[in-house]
Amino acid sequence: MVKKFATLSNGPLTNLDNILIPGNYRCYRLENADGKVWILPAGHLHTAMELYQPSGSKGKMLKKLFPYLHKLPGVTGAIHAQTISVSLADEIALHAESAFKVTELDFAVFGGTPSVHQKVTIQFFKGNKILGYGKVAASHDIAALFNHEEKLLQNLRSAGVTDIPACLYCGELQSGNHLFLQTTTKTSSSFSPENWTPLHERFLRSLTEKTCRRQLFDQTDFAFSLMSLKENVDFLPEEFRGVVLDGIDTVLQSHRGKDVDFSAFHADFTPWNMFVEQGRLFVFDWEYGRLSYPPMLDRYHFFIQQALHVKHLSPAATLDSIKSYEWFDSQELSYYLLDIISRFTLRENGQVSASLSASLKFWTDLLHENS
Repeated sequence: MVKKFATLSNGPLTNLDNILIPGNYRCYRLENADGKVWILPAGHLHTAMELYQPSGSKGKMLKKLFPYLHKLPGVTGAIHAQTISVSLADEIALHAESAFKVTELDFAVFGGTPSVHQKVTIQFFKGNKILGYGKVAASHDIAALFNHEEKLLQNLRSAGVTDIPACLYCGELQSGNHLFLQTTTKTSSSFSPENWTPLHERFLRSLTEKTCRRQLFDQTDFAFSLMSLKENVDFLPEEFRGVVLDGIDTVLQSHRGKDVDFSAFHADFTPWNMFVEQGRLFVFDWEYGRLSYPPMLDRYHFFIQQALHVKHLSPAATLDSIKSYEWFDSQELSYYLLDIISRFTLRENGQVSASLSASLKFWTDLLHENS
C-alpha cells in the first residue's frame, strides 16, 4: 500500500477530496494564480516535481529550486505552500499497485486545468523511478475520453507507432470515479523542448507514414469536425460566425465526395504533452487524438498554442513566425484553425467563457490574417 509519513494537519484539497483521503503521506499543496493545484510529497520532491510542467519563468525557477530549498525556514510560506498529510483512496492505490506491479507506491498529484474536461493526473513512482501516470475523473463525458484514448493508443501501437504510452487499465471504480493508467519512459533526466526540433518533425513524419490511409473525405474525423460546427454554428459568438462559416464552406466544397490521404492527429501536440528521453520524443495525452486528419497539422498546434498561451503574440506576429518554416502551408493552417475552433466550441456546448472567447478571437483573427 501507500508509503506513510508523519501526520501533519490537512489543508483544502478542492476537487481532490474523493481521490485523496486523510493519511500519513506528507505533502506540499501548491496552487497558482490560475487555480491549478499540485500535491507533491515532501520526501521525494525531485521526482515528484517531474509532474510540474510550468511554462512561465517563475514556475520554472520554482521547479528547479524548491526541492533544494523547501526545508529552509520561510520558503514554503513565501510561495504559499501548505503542508498536508494524505493517502490515495484505497481503490486507486490497489489498481495502481496491480498495474505497475509495485507495492507502497509513491505519488504526486495535479488537480487539472480548470475546464469542462478537468481531470486529476497522478504520477506514480517508487523512490526515484517513475512508473507511469493515472488520470481520474467522475464525469461520464471524461470517461468517454478515457475510453477513446485507450482504443486510439491500441490502434496506433498496432500500426507500429512507437514512443507513446500503453494503457494498463481503463474503467469505472466503485466510488464512481473513472481511472485511466498508462506507462511512460520518463525519468528525472527527461526534458520538454519548447522549440521545434528535428525530433518533433521525425515523430510526426513517422506517425503520418504509419497511419496514412486513403478514404472518402466525407467519412473522416476532420469532415465530421467541420460539419458538426456548421450544424451548431449558433454555439459560436455571432462576431466569429462569418469568417468561420466561409472557411468551412470552402473546405467542404472542394473536398466532399473525393478520396483523401489522411492520417492520425494528436490534437494537443505541445511541449507539456511530450518529453525527450535518450534522444527520443515520447508523446502522451492522446485523449483528443483522431485517426483521419490532414497530415502534419500538429505542427501548427505546437506553435500556435505557445504563441497564444505562453508568448502572448498577436495573430499577425504568430503568422509571421510560422511562415518562416519551409513546411508552412496556408491551406493547412486554415484546416488547423477551423478544426480547433470547432473542437473547443463544441466541447463547451455553447457556453463560451471569457477565456474561450479570447482564444476564439485569436484563432479567427489568425484565420482572417491567413486568408
